[in-house]
Amino acid sequence: MIAYLKIRRGLTLVELAVVLAIIGILVAAMIPGLGRWLSHYRIKSMAGDIASSFRLAQMTAVQRNRNCSVEFNTNTRRVRVLDSGGAALRLLNLDEYNAQFNGFDFVDQGGDGIISIIYNSRGIPSDEIGSPLTPPGGQDGQRVNVINARGESYWVEVTPVGAVRYDR
Repeated sequence: MIAYLKIRRGLTLVELAVVLAIIGILVAAMIPGLGRWLSHYRIKSMAGDIASSFRLAQMTAVQRNRNCSVEFNTNTRRVRVLDSGGAALRLLNLDEYNAQFNGFDFVDQGGDGIISIIYNSRGIPSDEIGSPLTPPGGQDGQRVNVINARGESYWVEVTPVGAVRYDR
């Protein structure tokens, strides 16, 4: 009879409460780091999406054998990829990424807050008035910079021959 009483199965309520308290403390300690990670992930994702928008415009221009553009609207904080007929192929909203534009090497030719990069049928980029992209300073190409609320920024660069890359 004594051997039967010594065999226990399952957990006591105290043991379960201790395990849940430890898990709660670990989760509470991870929350600030999770916020930093999420903020960093969003801005990096935004830069990657802008880079893929440039690539989409370039591939569409070559595939359809006509111009395609990437349009940055600094007033509405949106990025659009447009075909030559004006139909939107992609729309990015910086508010969804909790980010904003931080600067451009591209020039707003019309002064209307809209900056367009136009790809011709060979996939070569130019500015709004058709001038080829020229690298400013010591850079390889022209850049757009995006920044989040924490001050982390990424730039996306387009070279004069249409290559695209992004980094911090």
